[in-house]
Amino acid sequence: MMLSPVKCTAKRSKSEPVIHSLPEGIMHDIISRLTLKDAVRASLVSTNWRRLWTCHSNLCFDSPTILNREYGTISRSSSRRGRRRRRFIRRVDAILESHSGTGLRRFGITFALDARHTEHLDRWLKFALDSRASEIAVNLFPVFYKGFVRSYEWEDAYTLPSHMFSSQGASYIESLELVFASLKLPRDFYGPLKLRVLDLQSVHVSEGDLELLLSKCSSLECLRLGRCYPVLNLKVQKPLCRLRNLSVRGCQLQVMEFSAPNLAKFEYSGQAIPITLGESMKPTEATVTLLGYDDTLEHVFTELPKTLSHVETLSVNTCINTEVVGFSNCLMKFTHLIKLEVTVSILGDSRIRNGILRLVSLLEVAPLLQRLELNASAPLALMHVSCLSFETNDVCLVLVAFDPP
Repeated sequence: MMLSPVKCTAKRSKSEPVIHSLPEGIMHDIISRLTLKDAVRASLVSTNWRRLWTCHSNLCFDSPTILNREYGTISRSSSRRGRRRRRFIRRVDAILESHSGTGLRRFGITFALDARHTEHLDRWLKFALDSRASEIAVNLFPVFYKGFVRSYEWEDAYTLPSHMFSSQGASYIESLELVFASLKLPRDFYGPLKLRVLDLQSVHVSEGDLELLLSKCSSLECLRLGRCYPVLNLKVQKPLCRLRNLSVRGCQLQVMEFSAPNLAKFEYSGQAIPITLGESMKPTEATVTLLGYDDTLEHVFTELPKTLSHVETLSVNTCINTEVVGFSNCLMKFTHLIKLEVTVSILGDSRIRNGILRLVSLLEVAPLLQRLELNASAPLALMHVSCLSFETNDVCLVLVAFDPP
């Protein structure tokens, strides 16, 4: 039976306040699951929601959220960029003034700011620290303009305030992510820190400060370092017993030494250098990219097994020179390796094949290997129809290369 219009109206009026009468804990949970933009929109529903959004647990400010503009659409005009930066700063300030400062879990800034905006950045980070945010992310990557990148000098980089690493300021931080910033520890830094995740990308930091910082992070579980400058020698003597994931990419290191007995996943991209992971016996997965144009296959066979002898899954990017014959050192074995993926760049004289045939040793250094995937690339002069077949008891590999059309 259909309800009369009057009864329908009465039925709707009874259901309207249901969302407003929810327990405050449930409303807090709903708000916390919304993005910052949606939480602000929800505040227009009622005064209760307006009060609740000021306790939003995730304050992540970026261009799409604050300016409704994607990064790639930023103008090349310096005056327009300046206006947008000022608008971004004003809106972030307004939101922080409205926020209660309670219940904050994650605080993030993703915008092209630098040392000229230190006053604002310091104030925002102080708010995050005073609010006891456990996750802080600061991404100040320089602006992209459709194929053009603004020139960037480290003198322009924003330097994190020293109180971020004081015993009081850092006591609640469990995750710290920095992109395009400068990090300098205060002279009276003693630690310890409660960091579980540390992610530094394109960060200016001295060797001494980085090593001291890591030595005070006994709870660290995940460490990611990318293009950190001017670090050349990374040596952390104190064991990082809780470290499970380690990624070091493009840091131009000459030596890397860690003591991580419980490391499970390792990733490295850079020059072929000595790598020591201490008494680590548990890494089961590793990715190694050896950069440059020198032959690095010998490093794969003689040095990597020393560090990754217990790895089960390994992905390697290396370079082969066709003119290099044999190996100067004894080959080491990956005693637990089951799955191996090798990406090879082949360089050298196209008339010589000895260097390429060294790939047969892949089957010798991994006695338990079950799966081998080999991807090869070479200049046009080296590409012609050929077939190499490697076979052992449990593994068969066939590599075929064709002339380009």
